[in-house]
Amino acid sequence: MFDRILAYLREFYEVFMFDYASVLMFSYAILVVLSLLEIRKYLKRSSYINLRSILTSPHAPGITVIAPAYNEGLTIINNVHSLLSLNYSKFEVVIINDGSTDHTLQKMIDEFDLVPIDYAYNEQIITQPVKQIYRSQNPAFFNLFVVDKVNGKSKADASNAGINIASYPYFLCTDVDCIIHKDTLLKLIKPFIEESTRVIATGAAIRISNSCEVRNGFMVKVKVPNKYLPLFQELEYIRAFLLGRMAWSKLNALLLVSGGLGMFDKDVAIKAGGYDHSSFGEDMELITRMRRYMHDIKCKYLVKYIPESLCWTE
Repeated sequence: MFDRILAYLREFYEVFMFDYASVLMFSYAILVVLSLLEIRKYLKRSSYINLRSILTSPHAPGITVIAPAYNEGLTIINNVHSLLSLNYSKFEVVIINDGSTDHTLQKMIDEFDLVPIDYAYNEQIITQPVKQIYRSQNPAFFNLFVVDKVNGKSKADASNAGINIASYPYFLCTDVDCIIHKDTLLKLIKPFIEESTRVIATGAAIRISNSCEVRNGFMVKVKVPNKYLPLFQELEYIRAFLLGRMAWSKLNALLLVSGGLGMFDKDVAIKAGGYDHSSFGEDMELITRMRRYMHDIKCKYLVKYIPESLCWTE
């Protein structure tokens, strides 16, 4: 009797695993097809709107680049120079010094000739107190702002402070130690411009910078990681970004725009409550609440994904 039950359970397990694997492979195949269709559509549209036309257009919307920093004294100068060199006609860079205990703030003050300014700080999203806002006196860095605030123990709190000070309708949220492609703003703003339906967020692929040639905060040459662990991580990134997220973008069901590189509609992000500092996945949580807000007001919207590598991180 026991042998018959054991044989039945073994047979049930084998059938279940076969069915599960079949459904999983079939779903992956569907995602691949949807991803290919979306990539083809993106490439076709790319031939219609030239990036240079956006760069030179006086009607291109303004963008605020928000980058929280905590104890980044060793690399902060090169990284800020990299952000300031992005190709776009109308943007500002807001660095959030989130209560650093090293010389991060002082190095920026010395390098970029920062001075305290009187700024009407509108706290639309509650954050830890802001101590001072700085702006560069150097005309070469006229679009650089630095916010010095009390440490909020999370990137979300620092990012919310950046959203509060942002003066443009769209903001790009990134990490100050990320290496960003020079045309990132041009490529991420495109869906906001060309789609007839309101776009509330866009994202792009993030790659591993291990083994890449980086000089003074700029990506000089992209290389494949030469160690097994980063290589497997690189493959997983490519699979997740190009196969998974492109398919969900096609279905307008994308629930995650990476916190390392994402552009958002500021008005919708604020009305959704900004980043939740108590959440471990604040980037996914923000997109979910933005979607919920648009659903509640019965407004059509899109969350788009760009099938290009625009950001590198370790």
